[in-house]
Order: sequence, then C-alpha cells, then structure tokens
Amino acid sequence: MTEHDTYYSTTRPQQPRKKVAGVCVNVANRLDMPTWLVRVITVLLALTAPVLVMVAYFIAWIVLSERT
Repeated sequence: MTEHDTYYSTTRPQQPRKKVAGVCVNVANRLDMPTWLVRVITVLLALTAPVLVMVAYFIAWIVLSERT
C-alpha cells in the first residue's frame, strides 16, 4: 500500500452500498451473489411485473431490515 492509498483509505469515509433500502445488498449477501446481478434481476422483473416486485421489495425491506 502506498502513501497515497493510505491517505485516502483513512480520510475518506466508507460509503454504504445500499441504494434505496439495502434489499438487493442483503439478498445478494444471503444468496452469495454479486450485488449488481441481484439489482439487474430486480430491474428486469420490475419491467415485467412492477406491482409484484414493489410488494415483494417492501416485504423484503421489512423482513431483511438490519437490527439496530
């Protein structure tokens, strides 16, 4: 690791990977899949059955929510 890498890794905060509610990230972690793939599948499904995906996303948001 160079001095440049050390500087940026210590001064820049880590951004969370979740975009809306973190559902795709949680599903990807649980299924051991890449996050981008879960997001692409979600978008493709939303194009074919938007109401079903919205309901499933909301339920997953509640079920997979982080315990704080």
